[in-house]
Amino acid sequence: LRRSDRTSRTPIWLKDFIRPDNRRPTANTCLYPISSVLYYTGLSTSYQSYIAKSSIEVEPRNYHEAAKDSRWRDAMKAEIQALEANKTWEVVPLPKGKKAIGCK
Repeated sequence: LRRSDRTSRTPIWLKDFIRPDNRRPTANTCLYPISSVLYYTGLSTSYQSYIAKSSIEVEPRNYHEAAKDSRWRDAMKAEIQALEANKTWEVVPLPKGKKAIGCK
């Protein structure tokens, strides 16, 4: 089959939206990289810097990875304190002979 020589244009109803130029998956380890949905050249320089910084941050996959990073430890501590302050949670010791269950 022959490909069309017709120039492709963005529909008029999408003219106010910022769309990525390249929708192909990257070799990045992230399943859904922000670069696949964000068009960087339409952003201010300071916002491009902010997005670039958040794009390289890797979120821990489990508690053991999170516990190695002081920022995540501080965030977990603040979250538990907020839950206790709101009386949403009450952290208590496990009953004798019981084991904590895991989570996904």
